[in-house]
Amino acid sequence: MADAQGTTKSLDEIRALFPALERTHNGYPVAYFDGPGGTQVPLSVVQAMGGYLLHHNANTHWVYPTSVETDALLDQSRLAAADFLNAKVSEVAFGNNMTTLTFHLARALGSWWGPGDEVVITDLDHHANVAPWKRLERERGITVRHAKVNLKT
Repeated sequence: MADAQGTTKSLDEIRALFPALERTHNGYPVAYFDGPGGTQVPLSVVQAMGGYLLHHNANTHWVYPTSVETDALLDQSRLAAADFLNAKVSEVAFGNNMTTLTFHLARALGSWWGPGDEVVITDLDHHANVAPWKRLERERGITVRHAKVNLKT
């Protein structure tokens, strides 16, 4: 893998950037498989978040300096995410977490959906991508279909 400057890094060098990957439990390295519940981040992210919280933390869309700085940071972040995803800036949304975003998406779509509308989920989906659609099934009469996943194929 290469960093932003094009320098190739080994897997061990990349792992070393993530302090949580140094943890062990009963002598074994800890594995983190619950990505939607939160993910491990490199030290540089922890430092950037700490710097923001210490020096810039503010509500958005106000005229005082930390708010203006927060707005600029969000704009820069949205632009970087759009560039990375090859998307339009207007197509990038930030939220608290994937669970909250999926719930809001389901509620928004569900406001026009009803019997005859369908959603497909899989056995591998996290609960955060199952519960909002099952709720619409109960409340709005949509159909939730389950695609079975064969792990051998």
